[in-house]
Amino acid sequence: MRFAAPLLLIVAAAPLAGCGAAHDPALNEQQAAAAQNRAPDRDKVMADRWNGIFTNPAAVVAAANDFGFKAEGYKASGKGYAATGKVTWPEKSNGIAVESVFDATGPAADRIETVRFTFDVKHDAKPEERARDSYGYVRRIVLGFLSRFEVGPGDTINGALQRRESAKDVQHGVSIVVDANPISGGNAKDRHITVTFTRVGASAPANQTQGK
Repeated sequence: MRFAAPLLLIVAAAPLAGCGAAHDPALNEQQAAAAQNRAPDRDKVMADRWNGIFTNPAAVVAAANDFGFKAEGYKASGKGYAATGKVTWPEKSNGIAVESVFDATGPAADRIETVRFTFDVKHDAKPEERARDSYGYVRRIVLGFLSRFEVGPGDTINGALQRRESAKDVQHGVSIVVDANPISGGNAKDRHITVTFTRVGASAPANQTQGK
């Protein structure tokens, strides 16, 4: 009988060890699910992936640079940190030019609170027929950037990007805003389009529009 108590303690400790793995803050949902031998919660997985945009500045800059923005890095700027880059498509003029700016801002070197893409879609008087392909740049850049983090903008935002219209949505703790407006004094089809991703609950300074 003297061995009964130690045996009970060992048996009781086993499930506690398993529970500890599930609550390890270093594990994302997919890792925690694997540790518990269960299927991952899809919503939590998507929240983890979106969160990766705001907790990995180096990956965000690298993803933007995959599309030619040439951002130099996430560096101290003003009261926080920022990265910015510019690019124009296509390289050879075809009658429609898309001038784009990428910027990411946040309060700390390891945290981003806002990622923004700005596009000025401008037309010459007589753009070539194939120039219409340039309309797809805005959507391709946004979707391509997000795909680096295994997320997508959702139907509402995707539709707005296709039609070059304004829209808003919130997904997995992230506010997504598309703001599309005519460009004053330009062609009737010219558009100034801003696509902004903001972590819900972001502080005011990081949530302000650049240039204001």
